[in-house]
Amino acid sequence: GPAIFPIVKDLGIKGIQIDDWGSYAQSFPMSNRYIQKLYTDEAKKCDIKITSLGCNDFARQGGFVNRLGTPEGDISVSALLTNLKICEDMNIPLVMFPCFWKGFLNTEDDIENAAKMLRSVCKYYDDTPVNIAIETILSPVKIKEILNYVGADSLKIYYDTQNTQYFANAYPPGELKALDIRDISEIHFKDGLKNQQACCPLGTGETFFRETICVLKKKGYDGWCVIENYYMRPTWLGETKDPYKSIEADVKRLRESFSSVE
Repeated sequence: GPAIFPIVKDLGIKGIQIDDWGSYAQSFPMSNRYIQKLYTDEAKKCDIKITSLGCNDFARQGGFVNRLGTPEGDISVSALLTNLKICEDMNIPLVMFPCFWKGFLNTEDDIENAAKMLRSVCKYYDDTPVNIAIETILSPVKIKEILNYVGADSLKIYYDTQNTQYFANAYPPGELKALDIRDISEIHFKDGLKNQQACCPLGTGETFFRETICVLKKKGYDGWCVIENYYMRPTWLGETKDPYKSIEADVKRLRESFSSVE
């Protein structure tokens, strides 16, 4: 919650992606002006940028898999538009909708439904300063097909440096080479093992961290890098069990990597 801002300031972090607190399942808590003000006041006081709003509950409720024209599909569309309004109210430039949990795009019908749903809402995003990003394990080819079909300037990719390797046995540096860097809004950085997500300090796992940084530097990526290791979980394999010290160390590793990797 808002109490995180002074903590991350002390850790040298400049921006943070906030959570939607359950979105539709909790009647959109972030729509509450009092809660919005708690966040925006603390962010301003600590000089921390709210880079994006992550809508994880969207995918837990089915997300883009929920068929248009059904009650579940109506819920998804409502979440897509309500979170746009939240971001406008809070001056957040990006809202991210993942395609995980119940929202994996497993079939061609799923992908077609997602593309149609996005096209139906992106016309509203295009009229605002807010961009919409999808976080998915689809291949660069499939992602490009969706982007082309929707045809909206506001639609972006939220890339994660381990998800496609973990879920689809993909090679993240190769995917980043294939993607247009201008389509990538933000990047989740995590490091882990082939069979375990986000359990290692950045650069010490099996996610090709160094190669990923190299590709991003060569392609001129200049967006936010959002650390998403699972510091609070018992499976964390770092040197310290203090999550904040682990975060601080990863911030340093990430910054040093962008400075040193050629």
